[in-house]
Amino acid sequence: MNKEKNIKKAFLWNMIGSTCYSVSSFLYLMVVTRICGVEPAGFFSLSYATAQLLLTIGRYGMRTYQATDLEHKYLFSEYQVSRIITCGLMLLFGIFYSTWSFSGEYIIISIFVIIMKMVDAVEDVYHGNFQQTYHVEIMGKMLAARNIYSAVYFTISLMLMKNLAFTCVSTAITSLILCLVINSVFTRNYPGELPANARKFLFSNVWRLLRICTPLFVGTFLSLLLYNIPKYAMASVMSNEYQTYYSVLFMPSFVITLMCEFVFKPTITTIAELWWLNNIKKFVLYVVRIIGIIIGCGAFIVIAGHLLGRRLLELIYGVDLSPYKLHFIVLLIGGTIGAAVYMTYNILIAIRKGNCIIIVYTISAVLTILPSRLMVQKWGVMGACINYLYSCSLLFLQFIFILIYVVYKQRKSAKA
Repeated sequence: MNKEKNIKKAFLWNMIGSTCYSVSSFLYLMVVTRICGVEPAGFFSLSYATAQLLLTIGRYGMRTYQATDLEHKYLFSEYQVSRIITCGLMLLFGIFYSTWSFSGEYIIISIFVIIMKMVDAVEDVYHGNFQQTYHVEIMGKMLAARNIYSAVYFTISLMLMKNLAFTCVSTAITSLILCLVINSVFTRNYPGELPANARKFLFSNVWRLLRICTPLFVGTFLSLLLYNIPKYAMASVMSNEYQTYYSVLFMPSFVITLMCEFVFKPTITTIAELWWLNNIKKFVLYVVRIIGIIIGCGAFIVIAGHLLGRRLLELIYGVDLSPYKLHFIVLLIGGTIGAAVYMTYNILIAIRKGNCIIIVYTISAVLTILPSRLMVQKWGVMGACINYLYSCSLLFLQFIFILIYVVYKQRKSAKA
């Protein structure tokens, strides 16, 4: 198979799928804010952030490892079973958290928002299989179809029923059914390219896979925890309405990282291949090019955000953001740095140098969590924004230093 012949189609459909994924995140909060008001939207925003954090349990940091398993060391069925286990754990922790933290209708909303995000973890294992076998365009189509359905259904249901709990329950259940149906059908049509000596399923490999990916899961969990620390710090000292303002301002920053996937996701398997072929020069060129694109896109978004973005968010969400001009710029800069963190993190996993991830995130967690509450108490929403920028900067400096060091060692050993 010519692995390069569908590269344009792969980029196009990955862009469409990732755009649908990111726009749906915008839409959920916008619809809840418009229909239910600022206070319920603040609770929904916090629940969504928690669900996003628990999603790291469901995905278990396995996607990049699966997509770069070039030797097909593990069967797709082994990845599937491991994902059933991790999604079960995600749901278990979600139920425990929701029943412990809330009461009444809020428990239902929290649990089913978590299930809505669990669907992302379920489909992620199928998408990893498509990516591993150079069918990124199929992955993009599936991502687009499912997210368009979920966003449209959520919007119509909430408009008609005016009941957030019912909307979350029905969206979660129907999205999960649709996800399983369409991805199963396409997986049968594109089963993957297994080596000639294909073996039988081994449950021992499932545990081995989970053990290998545990450091990646811990790193991803700590990463998202760091990004959500400002929200939890605000929740402890400020009312729910400020959660809404911060979440609306934060949305474009979150989308910058998602947009980074337009460029990065279709190339990750190729980047891994270049590394294992010891083509360091081309590997470095790929990485530098991607960093350049991220910086360029980030600069454009920061300028556009300053000129138009805040006013556009006011029109979309129906809230007054005039006191938060500087806050918005700080979050956009943090989002650009966060996209670079996402890229370097995944490159280190792809080249199997992810042992450092837990150490990096532990150091960053200690240095970020400790001052978070104090920063919010002293500067309010701006304290939360600065804390986010600070955590992204800490992570990027550590990851880029490690990546440069690893490339230097590889190039040195190649010359020896």
